[in-house]
Amino acid sequence: METGIVFNIQKFCLYDGDGIRTCVFLKGCSLRCIWCHNPEGLDRAPTLSFNKQKCSLCGRCLTECSARTIDNATLKIDRENCVKCGKCMEICLNDANEIIGKKMTVQEVLDEVLKDKMFYDTSGGGLTVSGGEPSYQPEFTLEILTLAKENGISIAIETCGIGPRDFYKKVANLGTTFLFDIKCLDPIRHTEFTGTDNSHIMSNLQYLMNRGADIIIRLPLIPDCNDSDEDISKLSKFLNHNKGHYRYAEIMPYHALGIGKSEKLGTTATYIHGSASDAEISRWTSLFNAHNIDIKVSK
Repeated sequence: METGIVFNIQKFCLYDGDGIRTCVFLKGCSLRCIWCHNPEGLDRAPTLSFNKQKCSLCGRCLTECSARTIDNATLKIDRENCVKCGKCMEICLNDANEIIGKKMTVQEVLDEVLKDKMFYDTSGGGLTVSGGEPSYQPEFTLEILTLAKENGISIAIETCGIGPRDFYKKVANLGTTFLFDIKCLDPIRHTEFTGTDNSHIMSNLQYLMNRGADIIIRLPLIPDCNDSDEDISKLSKFLNHNKGHYRYAEIMPYHALGIGKSEKLGTTATYIHGSASDAEISRWTSLFNAHNIDIKVSK
């Protein structure tokens, strides 16, 4: 049975597919979106998150960790020498430390998912595998989805589409719902924002649409990046051209939670901006409506 690295199992999710769902977040992603909402999911290996606001500088963790020092009333972490052993998390009295990501078997994941099967059955919900990027751990994802389906659970994945074609073929064969992100249609700007062009991503999306997969298109709109009138016009033309090949499209408004997460990971967020305002969301919705697109807005 496959094992993988999971960084969160979130229950009672209402915005990641139909009904009440359990979202399993897997570590690892090939893209490096400048606005990433889940930077703790980028690397496959476990990651140390340190909340300096909770740290009282008591020094207890220094007794267990040679990668830590206190200098000028500041706790400093040599992250290159941190082995993510978790002792700092165990000894801290203030919960300032967290090791994000743990190895789990498929059965361990499914055992957690099955605890809420009654809610899936009554609401039309199920399991959504997210990330990170599920295709980064392809065999683990496929086994989770397969076993969930065998247990009568509706299955979905949230993906940026960057994985190998064979992965999407196998996932589609299971009857999976795809929550498929389109971050930017222009390949050059897509590279600027994410570190790679979108030719393979759009090819995978076209493949899934051609075979009649159940697709929900998600549009992460980021202020001053991919939300111009021209961007939304191009997206609207794409959506109109492909009507009938996806169930619906929804805006995923930018939120700024990734900035604080990056600080806890010892990195600096590349994109600094407040969460999308009601006015910005209203503008986006109006522009899509003007192009005859009945758009939804995710929370």
